[in-house]
Amino acid sequence: MKWLLLCSLLVCGSVAATSVVVNQAVPLESLSQAQLRNIFTLRQTQWPDGSAITVVVLADTAPLHQRFSREQLKLFPYQLNHIWDKHSFSGTGTRPLQVENAGAMLRQLRQIPGAIGYLGQLGTEPGVKEVRIDD
Repeated sequence: MKWLLLCSLLVCGSVAATSVVVNQAVPLESLSQAQLRNIFTLRQTQWPDGSAITVVVLADTAPLHQRFSREQLKLFPYQLNHIWDKHSFSGTGTRPLQVENAGAMLRQLRQIPGAIGYLGQLGTEPGVKEVRIDD
């Protein structure tokens, strides 16, 4: 029974990988796993060219956010929240911009130069590009 459930999830695409997506103006094609984690934990706040990074996320309860946090960052959503709260309360940073759904995520990534976020599947979308994550 468990095998059948796993197969159906894989066939239906519910267990899909997340894509790291940035505004098209961001001057890079790939990030290391460590750089990605540093960006989403607010340790890295600028791109290599000196422009500001704006992190865009979904709500903690969103399945895509939970999957991205666990699979890409190797953190649970509550751990990210704790890190963001520390930065916010200490005055060393601001919490990421939180959006309601993937459509809003895509709009913000297109509109904000230097924005980074994640989507379940990214086709060809104007104004954004997928960034490869190197191990």
